[in-house]
Amino acid sequence: MKDEEIQQLMMKMVDGVASPEEESAMEEAVRGDERWGAELRAFRKIREVTEKMRLEDLPDGRWDGYWADIYRRTERALGWVLLSGGLMAVLGYAAWTALGAFYADPGVSGVLKIGVSLALGGGIVLLVSIGRERWFARRHERYERGVER
Repeated sequence: MKDEEIQQLMMKMVDGVASPEEESAMEEAVRGDERWGAELRAFRKIREVTEKMRLEDLPDGRWDGYWADIYRRTERALGWVLLSGGLMAVLGYAAWTALGAFYADPGVSGVLKIGVSLALGGGIVLLVSIGRERWFARRHERYERGVER
């Protein structure tokens, strides 16, 4: 048998799902090469240890901190979504107002109007996104000027 087949049989035996034929094939492989026997014993020991492992319960104080952190993160994420959406709406309205004559002109193709709208929308989203990232990076790059790279 190939090494891969022996390893698959070994995993079946460790998990307790090997058929009697597979168990006898594994015993034969162990007789042929003791390293398989050592590996099988090691995997069984690992299985035994992991089955005995249990997570400790956290004290109530730690859970309170956890939920406060989740609330704060959710609140901040929602704040960023609302701020970004509001900025995009304001900038979109400003662009619509500035280009009102362009959109009102019946001589301009609808495809062109759609293309300009998509380009403006994408530009506004990128502008808000880059502005937010730069603001975040400026707050977290305290030592940028003092470090030579």
